[in-house]
Amino acid sequence: MYNNYKEFGRRIASLRKEKGYTQEKISSLLNVTPQAVSKWEQGNALPDTLLLPLLSKLLNVSIDYLLTGESSVGKAGPYDGEYQKETFYWGIQPSELAEQIVDILQGDTANKRLLDIGSGEGRDAIYFAKCGFQVDALEISTPGAEKIKQYSQLAGYAVNILHADMIGYGLYEDYDVIYSHGSLQFLPLEQRQKHFDKYKQRTKIGGLNAHLIFIEKPFVKLAPDWEKNEWFYQSGELARYYHDWEILRCEEKIIDCNSAGIPHRHAVNCVIARKIEA
Repeated sequence: MYNNYKEFGRRIASLRKEKGYTQEKISSLLNVTPQAVSKWEQGNALPDTLLLPLLSKLLNVSIDYLLTGESSVGKAGPYDGEYQKETFYWGIQPSELAEQIVDILQGDTANKRLLDIGSGEGRDAIYFAKCGFQVDALEISTPGAEKIKQYSQLAGYAVNILHADMIGYGLYEDYDVIYSHGSLQFLPLEQRQKHFDKYKQRTKIGGLNAHLIFIEKPFVKLAPDWEKNEWFYQSGELARYYHDWEILRCEEKIIDCNSAGIPHRHAVNCVIARKIEA
């Protein structure tokens, strides 16, 4: 992690100099102290995630490039075509899993930080913001990120949009809730353990991880909009990643879906787990 901080700092310093900015100028534009910028460039600290969109815009690079040295610009999200339409591909009602998170916390959401991985068009991100969370919405799709921005402004609830690829995305902040709904099937099989370890590490003690994933069942046909770079989970696999946490809910079920305009079914597994003291 320390090496990642150092690499991040070198990128910031290099990009700043390319733009002809001083540390004082950067600090003034971001409303932080020059000492904070110096710490970033020395690899001793990282900016708050709320500053990343502003910093990336200021230096004219993507958030991905800031954090990893690579860029998702030009990468097509799997639902780009659908997200460009005026209608909402996934609808605007929050998912059942999102509502369960709010129920479990019993209104204790004020100032709690939540990461929504693969936020899509923002239906759950906006719902969480409405419920009082400070929300980071991570989404690779350019039209998807734009849809979240528009929906956020229309609904009147602020969401911090992280336009980046979740694959390889480094988390440098701690969260009260890390959440995903039907996006983690895009994680390559060999990277799953690393990503779940990262999610667990960056969750505060007492915090929650909640995921809905698609599982393989021989009696459920492949969905019409299933992509080549999607991979099923096996029954019980998700719970195994959280064997050392308190499992609050774990459920497998068959759900009806109408994405792509064709009625079909999915086998899904939902897990909500709480991080406990080691």
